[in-house]
Amino acid sequence: MVRRPEMRRRVLVLADQAASALSNTLLAMLVARQVGVSEFGAFSLAVVASQLVMSGIRSVVGEPLLSLYSGETPDVRRRLMVDMHGTTLFLGGLASVALWGISVAIGGISGASLLALAFVLPLMLFQDAWRFAFIIDRPGAALAIDMVWLVGLVAALPLAPHDADVKWFVVAWGVTGGLGGALGVILGGRLPGRPHPWQWLVEHRETSWRFFTEFMTARASSQLVLTALGVIAGLAALGAAKASFVYFGLLNTLHTGLYLAVVPEGARKRDHPAALRKMLVVVSGGLVVVALAWMLAGLVMPDRLGHQLFGETWGEARELMLPMGVAMVFGGISSGGLLGLRSLGDSRRSLRARLHSTLWLVLLPLAGALVGDAGGFAMGFAVGRVAAAIIWWDAFGAALRDAARGVRARLVADLAVVTDARVKAPVGGEDVA
Repeated sequence: MVRRPEMRRRVLVLADQAASALSNTLLAMLVARQVGVSEFGAFSLAVVASQLVMSGIRSVVGEPLLSLYSGETPDVRRRLMVDMHGTTLFLGGLASVALWGISVAIGGISGASLLALAFVLPLMLFQDAWRFAFIIDRPGAALAIDMVWLVGLVAALPLAPHDADVKWFVVAWGVTGGLGGALGVILGGRLPGRPHPWQWLVEHRETSWRFFTEFMTARASSQLVLTALGVIAGLAALGAAKASFVYFGLLNTLHTGLYLAVVPEGARKRDHPAALRKMLVVVSGGLVVVALAWMLAGLVMPDRLGHQLFGETWGEARELMLPMGVAMVFGGISSGGLLGLRSLGDSRRSLRARLHSTLWLVLLPLAGALVGDAGGFAMGFAVGRVAAAIIWWDAFGAALRDAARGVRARLVADLAVVTDARVKAPVGGEDVA
């Protein structure tokens, strides 16, 4: 049964994720209303670049923190914050230099947007580092700094001059993120020491490298599959698939929020494998229920509403609703295995499961597209998600068995120490020979 503090933490973490998602949505809406099509495309390029950099740095800094140290004391995690911030800003600085070079190379309004991002990206990464620093012990503080960014965006963007170009909006976006980072400094207090730019990477090189490889594998495979779908089945099939992914995007937000909420709780249950397994079964079950409900809502959605939301792509997208919904159901099951491996800190099995599951998630949808265009793609994607769920839970089960053996070994060792101490204890004032 979930205890009240754990439930409160889950609610705060999910609220924080909702605030972050709402911030991104409002940002796109407000900017789209004030710039032209080309300028909005350039702004979208900056958003994609920032998300790519943020996600990459989270995989080498934030995710190892959650996976390896959620079971430690708050004092241990606080000491880690120094090098965590140092590495985040170091990698962010490198990314800004790379963005500057790319902006010079491509020029135009796209180059201008990336150049503006290069200047404000460290502020955004600083805010994100504080968010991960708070998410384990003080999710309310994480929510507060995200809300400051959201409120800052809502207040700043409507103040844009009439002739504001895309650079103005990128800078406003980054500066308001910096306000959230400033609040993080106030709430977090002085860090115990001076940040080191790469100490974190040295001490966590294996875990960070594996998580980063997972991130790149997932990102590259998804782009590869969609690009190949467009080549194989045409742009209409690609548009239908993208529309169905957009419809189920809410589930991705939920998965991300649950990742931040569940992994710290799971890490604290490492010495209780049965309890950890039970928790992840419940989480997977909840994700399955939500995915089924969202799929059913899509199946009964009136065509008029569907056309308003997705335009001409709705006709084909609706035909994909059932197979894509089944894929999302098994995606929820896969998430349970992934969260379990993260909770156990088993980056080796997690990377192996990612690589094996990605193989099926690339080959089966493309094979389906060759046979049946968008419908075949969706069917192949659903079958691929079934295979992925089996792979992730098989890996999680093996890791759980290893964890259970480790717990038993520690119990036997502790018992041996206690027994040895009793044998050597003095009897009647004299030591036993």
